[in-house]
Amino acid sequence: MTQAQNTPAPQPTSVPQDVRAGVLAGLMPFGAGMLLTLGYAWIGVFGVVLAAIGAAGWAFWWRNKYQQWFPQQVTTGSVVGTTVVVAVITLLLFISIS
Repeated sequence: MTQAQNTPAPQPTSVPQDVRAGVLAGLMPFGAGMLLTLGYAWIGVFGVVLAAIGAAGWAFWWRNKYQQWFPQQVTTGSVVGTTVVVAVITLLLFISIS
């Protein structure tokens, strides 16, 4: 028997799980882009470098936490936490450019 034959079939997901995964799939790159823009607005090119390091750290922390970039089983707390972080970054950006 090969490894592929021993691997269990993936479990089907529900619609709420898919919606949470889809929301995170949109929020993570949007948040990283807003963080880069915020870094540029505050410090300039050096701010972009710092924000890129921060965004990469955020991404790798996420990867280590869930063992996948976009896991199928995402809790509502993760979606809410990510939404709050992205909202704060966006609010700070809009405050700083106005």
